[in-house]
Amino acid sequence: MPKITLSHLTKRYSPKAAAAVDNITFTVEDGSFTCILGPSGCGKSTILRMIAGLETLSEGEIDVDGRVLDSVTKGIFVPPEKRGIGLVFQSYALWPHMTVAQNIEFGLKIQKMPAAQRKARVAQMVATLRIEGLEDRYPAQLSGGQQQRVALARTLAVTPGILLLDEPLSNLDAALRLTMRAELSRLHREFGTTIVFVTHDQWEAMTLATHIAVMSKGALQQYAPASQIYEAPANRFVADFIGNPPINMLPAASHVARSFARAAGLDAPAHELGLRPEGITLGLSESAGAVTAIIESILPTGGSWLVELTCADDAGPIRLVQSTQTPPRWRVGQAVYVSALAEAMHLFSDTGARIASGVSRSPDHSRSSAGVI
Repeated sequence: MPKITLSHLTKRYSPKAAAAVDNITFTVEDGSFTCILGPSGCGKSTILRMIAGLETLSEGEIDVDGRVLDSVTKGIFVPPEKRGIGLVFQSYALWPHMTVAQNIEFGLKIQKMPAAQRKARVAQMVATLRIEGLEDRYPAQLSGGQQQRVALARTLAVTPGILLLDEPLSNLDAALRLTMRAELSRLHREFGTTIVFVTHDQWEAMTLATHIAVMSKGALQQYAPASQIYEAPANRFVADFIGNPPINMLPAASHVARSFARAAGLDAPAHELGLRPEGITLGLSESAGAVTAIIESILPTGGSWLVELTCADDAGPIRLVQSTQTPPRWRVGQAVYVSALAEAMHLFSDTGARIASGVSRSPDHSRSSAGVI
């Protein structure tokens, strides 16, 4: 399957405007499932549209397996229909006057595939996407999840080497989103297509992607395997954006941060100490690096509990997670000793760059087991 190389991609909508996409460089490996992740307005959909050929570059180059699709300096622009790339929009963009079968068949007709082969291919896509019995319905007669499957079936029918997905699940309710995440993962395994998926949902990215490109204000913050994005965030933005609940950020000069960092062997000067909520433990007896705190609240979140603590200095509230369905044995107002696992800590400089962290976890270490209370 194709490999996509983005080199110094820049997009400005006017000569004096700030760059919507600013000097982006990374490679999407063949057969990978890459998510472009970030808040609204960060440039992630613009990157997808440039790969598809729906947006021209202001600067830079797009290369697919050695074939230049777009280059400002070389004066090359391959039109969208000649790129061999499939694109599924957030709105699905199904033809309202066509049935499900006709929508799926549409691209095959454009390719001038013989009728018998088209019929067989449509049947294959209907079975693969599990939309049997809907072939004669029109889009207005389908649920959101069914429309999503039809949009995917139509795109996959023409066997694109690259599949671009622009927030395709954002219009679905929570239950359908979960179902379609599993469906996308299954389709990726089955077809081996190189997928680039745009989303603002960090949970969606972490559960689906092999690699994640984290964006902020048009700039690439980090591009790495999904596990590395979480375990070794490149900077404060990535650390804060990835994780639910968010990472605790403690002033490095506070007693709490100094105690935790010293126990973990982190002595470098820093601006802030980031501490993952699931890497915090509570106890009734003092231990090395532990600090005293008061439990302010214990909140159920469904399958886990969110505990908020306050300490006796200027560190601010600290949140931790207990991954269990049974209530914690603690109570609101109780005084406890708080400790932190070294691998849950990250030091950040005054510019926001990550400059040190605790001991790395082994690849098969479960995150959910880190915060046992």
